Amino acid sequence: MPLTRFRRWLAMAAAVFAGAAGLLYLFRAPALAAAAGAALRQAGASDIRLTVAQASPWRVELADIGFRYSLRELSARRVSLARAHWWTPSLGSVRIEQARVVALVPSARVTAPAAPARPGGPAVGVPMLRIPAEEISIDGQLVVRAGALPEQTLTVKLDARLNAKKEWEGRVQAGAPGLRLTGEAGYAPAERSLHFRVTGTALDLKPWQEFARGLLNLPGGPWEMEGRLTGTAEGRMVGGDWQAAARVQLRDGAARQSGGGNIVASGIEADLEFDHLEHWHSLPAQSLRVRELRTGQLVVSDIQAEFAVAGLDRLEITALSAATLGGRISAEPFRVNPGGGTLEATLLADGIDVEQVLAVTHDVPAQARGRVNGRLPIRIDASGLRLGTGWLQLKPGVSAEVRFNANGLLTHGLSPTAASYAVMQKLESGLLRLRLNELRLEIYPPNSPAGRTAQLHLVGEPVDPGIKAPVTLDLNVNGPLEKLLNVGLDSRLSLGQKH
Repeated sequence: MPLTRFRRWLAMAAAVFAGAAGLLYLFRAPALAAAAGAALRQAGASDIRLTVAQASPWRVELADIGFRYSLRELSARRVSLARAHWWTPSLGSVRIEQARVVALVPSARVTAPAAPARPGGPAVGVPMLRIPAEEISIDGQLVVRAGALPEQTLTVKLDARLNAKKEWEGRVQAGAPGLRLTGEAGYAPAERSLHFRVTGTALDLKPWQEFARGLLNLPGGPWEMEGRLTGTAEGRMVGGDWQAAARVQLRDGAARQSGGGNIVASGIEADLEFDHLEHWHSLPAQSLRVRELRTGQLVVSDIQAEFAVAGLDRLEITALSAATLGGRISAEPFRVNPGGGTLEATLLADGIDVEQVLAVTHDVPAQARGRVNGRLPIRIDASGLRLGTGWLQLKPGVSAEVRFNANGLLTHGLSPTAASYAVMQKLESGLLRLRLNELRLEIYPPNSPAGRTAQLHLVGEPVDPGIKAPVTLDLNVNGPLEKLLNVGLDSRLSLGQKH
């Protein structure tokens, strides 16, 4: 080709390249916006919006970004990319400002997590992520929504950078009214491993109680709650193997039954250690302590419990004891579903003072002294307290005394000419006290036939040594026995004699 023609072609090629570069520079913002939108769509995003505020080989700024991904709404006021060398295949330093992520939590009660995959099944591991950047900085908000509950907004700040080993190291801080969290994490792309540590957590339950009530259906609820939760956690995932552990402490806890209930607990403390947080599983013999629980006139103190968490839907109570009514009660091992709204347990009574029992009852026409043991199945649900088939009886080797104050209680249906009539009349009017050698109260469930709610069996004799008249009495309690206890219910019961 002649030199002149070659020069002409060279000039034309230079003009074309120069024109293309000029057009690319003039239309760099639309081109960048189109490329960013296409990348987000390819990643599964929808409803994408963004603008390009600045574009150069060394710095890119995107503004007013927003899109939807799965059930989440994501947005950011500004995303900036700063590159020290435009020719390197990296985004350089990435900064995301005023980010906002909306996380939707199902409004239904918490359910148990899915069972782990069986050995040999498909393992879900850490994906191989090649992040084309040297450092990332994010500040913004995480908005948690659960049904009709008020939103909970957490401010979040994350700083991460690539170290000399080409592994990511990051620190995170999160906060909200009544909540503070700090942590750190690391990601090794070559090993596909991820690890994290929550170095500090502090949660004030009171500002978060409405949110907790929407997720948990506690027995006898709803409840008003307060207290301080603190804890730490750590975990690691390598390939498809995921393990995490956590330690949680509750201090200055209190709970009050709302919505017309009258159960109040104070001085609640707990120490809990999860060995498999991913399965919501704790070590055995975790500790719970309650200084005092009140329900109406009944006071239970020094509650001590040992338990284990075996999933979101199961607590296993292995030991429980408390002081009440001058004696102690304990419980046989039982299970409870924290979200099931029902608690069923069997209480064992030891040395309960009958005089204190009568002090918390409604208008029982008797006074008594003595101590009893017993076994009482109970059920607590939305309708309140229910008793199952149980019993109370005089403690072996201990006598008791009782004084009645109900004319007609013992002589009703008894002929005035009967030999025992005069003694029974003095007993029912309170002129004589009865020393008991046997006392047993049989308790029946609420669905028992009328007149069989409870039966009181008494065997003894008058305290007056001048009266030798052995007495055997069987008295029926008519009506739900639960309402005999002064726990805020308004029912009254009657005592009827059985011959």
